[in-house]
Amino acid sequence: MSITIAVANQKGGCGKTTTCMNLAGGLSAAGFRVLVVDADPQGSATEWRNRSEESLLRFDVVAMSTSSIHKELPKILSNSTYEVALIDCPPGTETKGFGTVTRSALLASDFVLIPTRPTPIDFLATQIMIPVLSDVVTIKPELQVFLVLNAKHANNRLGKTAKEGAIAMFSDQGIHIRVLDAEIHDRTPFAEAPATGQTVVEFAPSSKASEEILTLTKEVIARCLVAQPEEQLLKT
Repeated sequence: MSITIAVANQKGGCGKTTTCMNLAGGLSAAGFRVLVVDADPQGSATEWRNRSEESLLRFDVVAMSTSSIHKELPKILSNSTYEVALIDCPPGTETKGFGTVTRSALLASDFVLIPTRPTPIDFLATQIMIPVLSDVVTIKPELQVFLVLNAKHANNRLGKTAKEGAIAMFSDQGIHIRVLDAEIHDRTPFAEAPATGQTVVEFAPSSKASEEILTLTKEVIARCLVAQPEEQLLKT
């Protein structure tokens, strides 16, 4: 049985596609069969894949920017060998326009990852997702939601403060939202890898960026996919 994870945030520029595509690269490197669903009308994930004549990605990408993802995606997965589907959601969660696509993606998902910058302003912007999440949770109470901190610079003190701030801000929203331990930072390979049609895991395997993605991958596997001893989480 496959697991579906939506990568969503109503705020643009928070690192949704970067997180989604590189996590897909990390999961593929760990031996999972992965499908990325490009639900953003801008088609960033699809463009990433098309950067080389023959795809250099270890996973598949399919465009599906529609309000019926929750109906169409399960059919695709049931007739495939994919173990994980990652949905790159569009910005916006309003009840009109692109928001209906995000809601459909959430309905199709078992888990939600919300990339966000670790600042109060970004946390406030992220809170705009609470109504649509609340709506979906009434239908899917088992849905689990995680924040992924996407910081400009690696700073242990800032990271700890940001986690504490996020937990405090989201603890009274009526939805159990947890903060992942893994963090992503602005690093050059994240900006350069898409131009080559690769993820950082292939483009710069020895980089800090790749290390962060593999750490995120390891935590996502542990929390969302399988319960295995830590040393077995990454098959590579």
